[in-house]
Amino acid sequence: MAREEIEEQAKKLATESKRSEPDIIKIIWFPDDDEVRLIELDENTVVSLSGQVEPFYFEPEEDITVPSGIAIIRPEEYRKLVMPEGWGNWEDGIELDVAP
Repeated sequence: MAREEIEEQAKKLATESKRSEPDIIKIIWFPDDDEVRLIELDENTVVSLSGQVEPFYFEPEEDITVPSGIAIIRPEEYRKLVMPEGWGNWEDGIELDVAP
C-alpha cells in the first residue's frame, strides 16, 4: 500500500480516536509503509512504568485495512520515552490535525 494510503488510514483512525476520547491532546503519526503507527497524548492514562512507548497492535479490519499500532501516553512523557523498535525517533513523528 502506498504511503499516502497509509496516511489516510492513520487520519481516519486518529479521527475515530479523538471522537471517542475527546480528552486526547495530540495524536502523532509515525509513517511506515506497512502499518499505521500512532501515539496519542492523553492526561487520563497511567504513567509508563517501563520508560518505553508500549503500543497495542490491531489486525486490519473493514474500516482500517492495514495493521495498526496505537500507544497512549501522558503529555509529559512526550519525547521522553523510548520508542518501539522500528518506529524511528520522536523527530520522525507528524502531528495529525484531527477535529473532535
